[in-house]
Parts: sequence; structure tokens; C-alpha cells
Amino acid sequence: MKVSSRELTLLWVTGVVALFGVTYLLAQPRIKDWKDLGGKQAEAERKVQATEHLRSQAPLWNRKLAEFRKKLPQYPPEKDVTADLLIRIEKLASANGLILPSREVEKEAQKGDMHELAVNCKWEGKLDALVHFLFDLQNEDAILDVSQLTVSPNEKKVLRGSLTVYCSYSRTPSATPATKPEPKGQEK
Repeated sequence: MKVSSRELTLLWVTGVVALFGVTYLLAQPRIKDWKDLGGKQAEAERKVQATEHLRSQAPLWNRKLAEFRKKLPQYPPEKDVTADLLIRIEKLASANGLILPSREVEKEAQKGDMHELAVNCKWEGKLDALVHFLFDLQNEDAILDVSQLTVSPNEKKVLRGSLTVYCSYSRTPSATPATKPEPKGQEK
């Protein structure tokens, strides 16, 4: 049996098409993985660039942190600051026409070298008084901050609600000098 050149060409083309078909079927999952890997690599490069950008700004943020810490009030380690902070909040409220019928102070929390005290307050007043009170709290730099605020209307057109004020401050380091005890048996 003799194979003509035309049949040989068709056989060769069919073999090449079959080879490409099998190669595509075997390589398709790998191609998908390769595209996914390329996307993950691009995302990782964006994260590295963002991290490098933040790292380059470290001196700026450290300077701002130092300025922020200078603004915080400092108290001695043994002093209870609850009364001072309650007086400060009460003065801000009364200056703006807001009434604080009750205040509940939570336990002092230490976060690094900073200290924080939460004061849960119930309040009554008009909307203008509340807005001015919140504005004055915001102007206290980083010392006072409101985290939770609830407002409910009343039939007397007086708003009521509650809020939590977080007071930030620092403690002065202990100034007690470290003295070494004298060894026994030696006299001066």
C-alpha cells in the first residue's frame, strides 16, 4: 500500500492538531495558575511599595507622636486623676448648656506609656448645646475623645442620651533614685 503525499500531509496536519490539542488540555490548568500567580505577584509588589512608603514616613510620624505626647497632661503615678477629668468634662458641659445628671468612671487602662480613663455620661440638653459640647471636646487636642453617643428625643423638645468620653494622659516617671544597700559588716 502506497501512501500519497496528500494523505501524508493530512496525517501530519492531523498529528500536529492533535498534539496541540493534548498540549492545550494538559497546560490549561498551569496557564491559569500562572495568571493567578502573576496577579498575586502584582498585589505583593503593591503591598511592598505601600509598606516602603509608610516606612519612609516614619520620621514624620515619630515627630508628630512626640508633639502629641507633649500636649498630654502628666500626672504623678500615685495621683488619682478621676476628679480632675470629671471637673474638666463638667465645665465643658455646663459652659455649653448641657446637663450631665450622671457620670460613671471606668477603671484606668494603661496602653503602652499612655493611660486612658473612660467616663460614661448620661446627658440632657438641646441639639445646639450637644453640638457645641462635642466641638469643645474635639478642640481639647487628644486629651478627650467621644467614642459612643446615643441620642433620643423627648416630648419636651429636650434631647437625652448617653456618651462615653475617653480621657488620655500620661504619668510622670518615678523620680526615686536607685540606691545600693551597703554590704553588711562594713562601717563608714
